[in-house]
Amino acid sequence: MNKLHIIFTIFFALTLQAQTTSNENRMLHTIFKVINAKSHTEIPLAIIEISVGNKKIGEVQTDFDGLSPWNICSKKMGGNKIKIKVLGMNYKPFEETYSLKKDTILAIKLESETIKFKNRGEWETFIRKELGIPFCGTGLEIDTEIEAMENGMYQHCDGRMKRFNDIPVNELYQWEKVAK
Repeated sequence: MNKLHIIFTIFFALTLQAQTTSNENRMLHTIFKVINAKSHTEIPLAIIEISVGNKKIGEVQTDFDGLSPWNICSKKMGGNKIKIKVLGMNYKPFEETYSLKKDTILAIKLESETIKFKNRGEWETFIRKELGIPFCGTGLEIDTEIEAMENGMYQHCDGRMKRFNDIPVNELYQWEKVAK
């Protein structure tokens, strides 16, 4: 009976440790929703820079619905606070600090500003030259992008590495592509 008690205690301790590890090493999913503060309409092509402290850890751009998903491994955040800076064509820059502990949707309201860019071309040039951000492609490179995705290496928050085709579809959201 005493051995059974010891085995149960060890099993319980290992279970607790496994649960703690998986919670600390999990992918956090955030969806940024950028809208006009007055009209509540979506703002496409807004740039969102994500930082922890003074280190930039991510950068995303909203689609034509004003949405942009972003994922990060919880252990890469070095805490749970992120600072975001949002830039939208003809909108005042927005900066705010948020606490991320779980998957979340962040609604960001931008205030209109005097017209600085007359058209999308001027905005794209500003994005590329001034901010050093590559603008989204035309879609013509999609075959190359799919091939790079499928042949790329992906890393789980716990450090495991796998190729795209070796990851079960229902687990893909827990992995992030690592640069070659």
